[in-house]
Amino acid sequence: MSLLLPALHGVFGDHADALAVGPEQTSWAALAERASFAASAIQGAPAVAVAAAPTLDTVVAVVAALEAGVPVVPVPIDSGPDERAHILRDSGAACFLGEHPWDDVRLATVPLATAPHGEHAVSVEAPDTAVAMIMYTSGTTGPPKGVLVTRRAIAADIDALADAWQWTPNDRLVHGLPLFHVHGLILGVLGALRVGSRLVHTGRPTPEAYAAAAGSLYFGVPTVWSRVVAAPDAARA
Repeated sequence: MSLLLPALHGVFGDHADALAVGPEQTSWAALAERASFAASAIQGAPAVAVAAAPTLDTVVAVVAALEAGVPVVPVPIDSGPDERAHILRDSGAACFLGEHPWDDVRLATVPLATAPHGEHAVSVEAPDTAVAMIMYTSGTTGPPKGVLVTRRAIAADIDALADAWQWTPNDRLVHGLPLFHVHGLILGVLGALRVGSRLVHTGRPTPEAYAAAAGSLYFGVPTVWSRVVAAPDAARA
């Protein structure tokens, strides 16, 4: 488990469309280059926040934090001002990595600058017991609570699911789940980067988008599947 994201370290074959989020796509090598460059700007931070919109920049920011060995705090894109303020204060995030859409946030922003071609920062090999993410609960029993998710827990969870589902580098995973939830971000995005499978994030989990992506593995929740069942042509595809 020394390499949390093997796909970024050349363990698997690469493809120009290895990872697609909405209309944007990238290879693992290009993603690694951007993330490594961004990681150099946040090394040593106690934690960084990321506005977890369904964009390629969100993936770059999350991967950059992991490469820097800095806990990442995904902030729900639909959160209200009170929830955002609580998450940022409670998590101890030092800055936002990448842009965010909120005028009420006073935290500093570190831009996701484009790396000069071929320039890589040295990634930090954090211990397996280090916190990788601070994921906030829905807050149904009070203010959202920050759950400390370690690098070891992420690796073990993905490896167990890959074994149970026979998830391999030959798969193409399709999903449109939120990137501020464990299912969408940790299992969906980091799962693909650990297993080595291609990933298509559809932006929104519509039946039409799922059908058009031509995947071999799909992630969804009951609401998603009920919509698919109600769209026979997409369900058939």
